[in-house]
Amino acid sequence: MITAGNPPDDAADFTAEHSAGNPTDDAADFAAGRPAGNRADDAADTPAEDPIGGAAEPGGSARSRPLALRPVPPLHGIPAKRCPDGHPNDPEAVTCRLCDHPIDVAVSVVDLQPGPLGRLLLEDGTATVLVADLTVGRCPPDDEAPDTLVVVGRQVSRVHFAVEVRGWRLGVRDRGSTNGTFITRRGERGRRRVPEDRSVPLAIGDAIHFGARQALVVRPD
Repeated sequence: MITAGNPPDDAADFTAEHSAGNPTDDAADFAAGRPAGNRADDAADTPAEDPIGGAAEPGGSARSRPLALRPVPPLHGIPAKRCPDGHPNDPEAVTCRLCDHPIDVAVSVVDLQPGPLGRLLLEDGTATVLVADLTVGRCPPDDEAPDTLVVVGRQVSRVHFAVEVRGWRLGVRDRGSTNGTFITRRGERGRRRVPEDRSVPLAIGDAIHFGARQALVVRPD
C-alpha cells in the first residue's frame, strides 16, 4: 500500500494554475445547476468533515492505493495520424496531444493502438496511467472494471468519479458523490462542476478536484 502523507513542500507548483475558487458562472454547461445534495450511502459512513478544499488530514492518514483487479483487455487498432515526431493522434487533431507540433492534413490515416492517453497525478505524487476506464474513490467495489484507484481523504466518497477512455479521448464523470467532482481547465482558475449523467472531456493539464483531494492530468511520459 502506498501511503500519501501531507502534500509535498512544492505542492504550490501543482496548484499554481488551479486555484480552488468557487464554481464559475458557466457551471451550468457542466451540471445545469445540479445541487450537491446528500447521499445516504456515503453520509452513513463518512465522518463530519471540513468544507471542500481543506488541508490534508493530519498525521498522514490519507492514503492512495492503485489496484490492478484484472488485466486490461488488449487494445485494438483505431484510426490515427502521426505528428512529425511520430506520436500517434486522433485523425481529426490539428496539433499533437504530446508535443503540440502541428499535424499536416495530408498525413495518411493508419490503424494504431493509442497506448496511454495520460496519467492521473495526485498531489501526493501517486500517478496512475490512463489506458482504460478508471474508477476513483475511497472504497470502489471489486466489480468496477477494468481499473480502480483507492484515494482516502476528507469528503471523498466510496465511489467518487470515473475517468473514461474512448478512443483518443479522455472524459470525467461524477459517480454520485456526496460532495461533487469539479474540474479546472488548463490555464483557467475557476472550478466547473462535473455532471453524473454525461462525461465531460478531459485534456492534458486539466485538474480534477474531489473532496479535499485533487489530481492533475499529465502527459503519459
